[in-house]
Amino acid sequence: MRLRRLAAALLAAALGGCDLEPGRVDDIVHADGVEPRRVETAAGPVVGAAAAGGQAFLGIPYAAPPVGPLRWRAPQPPAPWTEPRDATRLGPSCLQNLALSAQLGGAGGGPTLGQEDCLTLNVYAPPGAAPDARKPVMVWIHGGALVLGTSGQYDPSALARREGVVVVTVNYRLGALGFFAHPSLRGEPGEGAFALLDQRAALAWVKRDIAGFGGDPRSVTVFGQSAGAWSACYQMASPGSAGLFQRAILQSGACVTPETSVAPEVAEAGGFRMAGELGCAGPDALACLRALPAADVVEAAPERPGVTGPNSWAPVAGLDVLPLAPRAAFASGRFAPVPVIDGTNRDEGRLFSYLRGLRADLLTEASYGAEIRRLFGARAPAILAAYPASRFDSPRAAYAAVLTDGFFACPALDLDRLVGARAPVYAYEFDDPDPPFALPRLPFSGGAGSYHTAEIAYVFDRPWALADPARFDDAQARLSAEIQDRWGAFARGEAPWHPAASDAAGAVVALSPGVPGTDAFAPNFAARHRCGVWSSLRSVDPR
Repeated sequence: MRLRRLAAALLAAALGGCDLEPGRVDDIVHADGVEPRRVETAAGPVVGAAAAGGQAFLGIPYAAPPVGPLRWRAPQPPAPWTEPRDATRLGPSCLQNLALSAQLGGAGGGPTLGQEDCLTLNVYAPPGAAPDARKPVMVWIHGGALVLGTSGQYDPSALARREGVVVVTVNYRLGALGFFAHPSLRGEPGEGAFALLDQRAALAWVKRDIAGFGGDPRSVTVFGQSAGAWSACYQMASPGSAGLFQRAILQSGACVTPETSVAPEVAEAGGFRMAGELGCAGPDALACLRALPAADVVEAAPERPGVTGPNSWAPVAGLDVLPLAPRAAFASGRFAPVPVIDGTNRDEGRLFSYLRGLRADLLTEASYGAEIRRLFGARAPAILAAYPASRFDSPRAAYAAVLTDGFFACPALDLDRLVGARAPVYAYEFDDPDPPFALPRLPFSGGAGSYHTAEIAYVFDRPWALADPARFDDAQARLSAEIQDRWGAFARGEAPWHPAASDAAGAVVALSPGVPGTDAFAPNFAARHRCGVWSSLRSVDPR
């Protein structure tokens, strides 16, 4: 239990956004010479802050609180207001439990933070952006395995200022509150994918209201990292979101693996078991569940598979929000064919191996095998044959390689091929061998490398939970500027790198401090990540 509490504390610091909220932008809200700025929205006026460093409008409701009878219902419009609303403070995080179930197994027992009433967004505009300035808009969806995180962790003000774009960050329902399914919910719009409807509602708010903040509602780029990238990917495959964005940037999250969605019958069976564990059975189960304290709901075990294996969460595919499993949607051409930047980090799995290293039982080859079987089910024998622990420095290194290749690198290459048949795709691999890393150096071998989330500090050039750009050396600072410029160019409708780099089949551009400003290819990407192995397993049902 001591290790689990330590792990939960580390994850809280890394992904939960507890006390670290750079998105509150004190350097704007409390800057010398700051002035109030009023903007009219469809729901009512908001008053944010305008200063030399930019403009910020925080904690704006885009939907009604999803509480009481609105728990597990599609988001509803917020109640209108007439008095100016203070928009200089972040809204609360969505309710989440930091039990580390995705990384250490089990559920419950960790600290809970946030509120059920959390459907707010934040707008960051460059200095001087006036209404109807028609600046490109970028909508950031945060990561956290669909169970953790908050928009307030991220400060996009530097990106907005450097690139002349308006950036919006969004909260959405997490875990059980965002992805619950149950037989009593069958027919309810959004069953098993309420979080995706939250994101859609935020995008609809942008289309309706962003012009008042200086943004162009006809030029919207949705971007996100990890679960945020999966979310952007889901939105591409969701017919109801068509037309709400014109481009997408997926940082470490291609939604085409079996784990990234779940069938209605599987999700509902899990919801039925979960309800029983919570004491809510019989014909009144749904009313009982809606009457429970929200913290009790988010602490319960999911009782179903999801994006991080057994007992985790993923949206339901086969109902109204995602009529098809995402890979089937992309393979059949039933998706929004918008231009895409899609990329991964060279050493994605090392962060998860790092967190797993808190448990001594992953030091053994036997426990490594057990974990692969837990995560991958029927695919595990082939994976263990391709990634035997004996070929790596340690079982933890083998585990990191499996996650890097199977969850991130090869799915991204698969998505590139599917989307690339109908829309421009720009593929990258972030490769900085020694990026800033805020967590303590725990006693096991192997550096963090280009770990999962490492690129976030480069995209925003502002501190966040796992890294501080103040630690950049000159080459890393240049790489950060380059990435921002490429993302900004893409948001303006330009190619982020030379078209020839995308025309070559399977070409992946390297984003590295060693080759700034060039279109160098990441060498041997498919072979290095053993994508042939993962391609051969695509049709194997993991469950």
